[in-house]
Amino acid sequence: MAEWFDKNIYKPIDLFSHPVWFIIRDEEVECTCVDPVSKQADKHCKSCLGTGRKITLARVNASHQNSTISMRGPGLGFGEINIGPVYYTHSKTNIKEGDLINDGESLDIVKDVYYEHSDEQKTVFWRIECAPYKFSRQVVLNNLAEVLREAGFDG
Repeated sequence: MAEWFDKNIYKPIDLFSHPVWFIIRDEEVECTCVDPVSKQADKHCKSCLGTGRKITLARVNASHQNSTISMRGPGLGFGEINIGPVYYTHSKTNIKEGDLINDGESLDIVKDVYYEHSDEQKTVFWRIECAPYKFSRQVVLNNLAEVLREAGFDG
């Protein structure tokens, strides 16, 4: 049964996935841009993209869906509220809380990572819950685009 599930859970992820960039921070290595007194990173630093840590960029295929809740009540009517973006991938990843995901023009910060298992307890896919990244968002996006362009990635 698990083998059937494992193969079939890939289908919707593959169908709706597209390339995104995971910006994975290395908690062990501090960037040279971090001020020794304030411990704040330079938001314009292209080495760490303002995170204050050494980073690794990984291009991963992932599907994206916004998590929403429905609300209904007197005087409210009925509506849905967007809670935050959720990414699904079956690519092996070491993304963790606090890392960033760039999906086109959106930049999200990872809030939680769930390793979804089959009956055989092997990880079948990753569900990554995020929130929109708001701290110097446009600066990070511009620096990331420049770094990727310099590395030969266009678009």
